[in-house]
Amino acid sequence: MNKFFLIATILLGYSLTSNAAIPTKLKGPVPGRILVNEGQAMGGIAGSGFSLMDLRRSSDAKKRVERVVIDIGDMQGQTLKGLPGYFHAELKKNPSKLILDFDQTPVSRLDEGRLKDRFKGSLFVRKTSMILDPEDKALNLTFDLKPGTIARVFQVKGEKGTSKVVVDFFESKKK
Repeated sequence: MNKFFLIATILLGYSLTSNAAIPTKLKGPVPGRILVNEGQAMGGIAGSGFSLMDLRRSSDAKKRVERVVIDIGDMQGQTLKGLPGYFHAELKKNPSKLILDFDQTPVSRLDEGRLKDRFKGSLFVRKTSMILDPEDKALNLTFDLKPGTIARVFQVKGEKGTSKVVVDFFESKKK
């Protein structure tokens, strides 16, 4: 009888540990996270280094929407296939701003003056700033927003062109 309990205990112990060794299914990045008032989104991958190649802004005043496309390249500023480098986006409420942090991105083809020029006449962005931190090898873009601005942040895998981080700005539909 004691042998039966001993064998059952051993078998039960082995079956529990073997189930624990099965890895859980990993979820992919969220395709487009909408940030209202406050929130965070992240994406990208770690690597040996990345660069900000370009930033474009387009808007539709009638639809009250604005899109910002940020091209991410490799460390030499060349096309990057696959996902962009790791990024973290945070929308803050008071004052309203979107902060984009790009880790392992110490290189930018865009300077702060050209960044400010690209947001003249923006529907949602009041002011921009860019900080390149050579010690942390990071790039920070801050967009000071008009109150009530909502942001959607997502990544685009580089297949034909380079990888991208895209931000859509729009208004809340509350009336």
